[in-house]
Amino acid sequence: MRFALTAIISAVLVAAGVNAAATPRAQQNPNDCLHYAKYTGIYHGNYQQSCVHLIYNCMNTLNSTNSRDPWGTASCVASATCWGTHALDIYMQCQDPTLEPSQFPTLNYNIYASIVGDCAYQEGGCPITFQNYVDFVYGQLSAVNSTDWPGSVDDVAQNWWNPIKDWTATGDSIPYTNFNDWLFYSDSQ
Repeated sequence: MRFALTAIISAVLVAAGVNAAATPRAQQNPNDCLHYAKYTGIYHGNYQQSCVHLIYNCMNTLNSTNSRDPWGTASCVASATCWGTHALDIYMQCQDPTLEPSQFPTLNYNIYASIVGDCAYQEGGCPITFQNYVDFVYGQLSAVNSTDWPGSVDDVAQNWWNPIKDWTATGDSIPYTNFNDWLFYSDSQ
């Protein structure tokens, strides 16, 4: 009986056009929204115009496709690494108050495979190396037609890669599970 009642209620809600998954959550503080809009691309006190291109592409892609899967969008994954997950989560919620970062799907494995290469599909997979990460970021900048680039590979290491590597505490490379955990739990800022 309980199943039948649940099925009937679900059918009525669907027929009425109600989407339970898109229930608005508490609005972000407008001052936070203004702050993150104003300081887009600043991470660990360093501004990178190249990161801004990734962030804008991420947001444009999510908005134009009505996607609720930032970790299935390569420019969003790259944006999180150059701007921090905290800022990106809030910025996305300012654009769409129904987004709940804890409910995002996990990192799309095809994006991970595009970072590490074919070894991702071998038994046991393989972790992200610094060179993989650099190639991914620069590849995403090319994909979004950026004319701006990080100041140097050393800047990429110090400001973007090392904080991820330090948080995951897996040595000089980062396995899929740890990178996915970083996207969800690091609250990097």
